[in-house]
Parts: sequence; C-alpha cells; structure tokens
Amino acid sequence: MKTHHPNIILDFVPAGCMGVWQACNVGIQRVLKHSLKCSYHEDVVAAILKQMDDDVEISIDRKLGLMWDQSVLWMWKAYT
Repeated sequence: MKTHHPNIILDFVPAGCMGVWQACNVGIQRVLKHSLKCSYHEDVVAAILKQMDDDVEISIDRKLGLMWDQSVLWMWKAYT
C-alpha cells in the first residue's frame, strides 16, 4: 500500500474507540441515522400488515430501485 499509494495512511481503530475517532458519526449524525432506521422500519411493518390484511404470502421487497425511491421520503422525514 505504501509503495503504490503513499498519500493514504492506514490507521487501526481499537474496539470501542469509534466515538473518539469519528465523533460526528456517533454524535451529530446519530439522530439522522436513527430517524432513517425508524422510517424504514415503519414502512416494512406497514407493508407486512397490508399483506396480512390482504391475506397474501408475506414477502419483503428489498430491490435497490424501490429502496432508492423510498429513501427520499425517509431523508425528508429525518430532515424535518
């Protein structure tokens, strides 16, 4: 790595020290990430409940295109 990419410095982060090394990821962005997870969970639960009401086989659609479309709403909810 040093031979071909001398500008890249690899550094080992010990377990439990991520909050020190990436404070924004643990602190500031935690609220955003938590909101995104809650929105995703809400959508999955709603989809499963609808399938149960319609009495069809339960399946979760995890196609990337569908996730991209839904992620816009999740980001908007997190922002607001």
